[in-house]
Amino acid sequence: MSVRAVTAWNMAYPLPAAQAHLGELVAEAQHSHQPVTISENGQPVAAIISLDDLANLQDRAALAAHLADKAAGRAATSLSSLDAALDRIDAEDLA
Repeated sequence: MSVRAVTAWNMAYPLPAAQAHLGELVAEAQHSHQPVTISENGQPVAAIISLDDLANLQDRAALAAHLADKAAGRAATSLSSLDAALDRIDAEDLA
């Protein structure tokens, strides 16, 4: 597939092209570990990311929330939630 438009973040696929090549775009996101941006009317409107990358983002967000709460003197995220998030980050970093 070669129909892409340049955005500030990366290359973007116009929505009609993305619809026609969804399987290829999913594979691209999964194998490259980079988001695949979809545009509509020349503007980025959505992105496809792999589930592994989504889990990593969620884990890092949980850690950031915990550290921000701790720094602000608020009750932090539960330790079990944070431990699970950190375990996933560690497993990915070792892979």
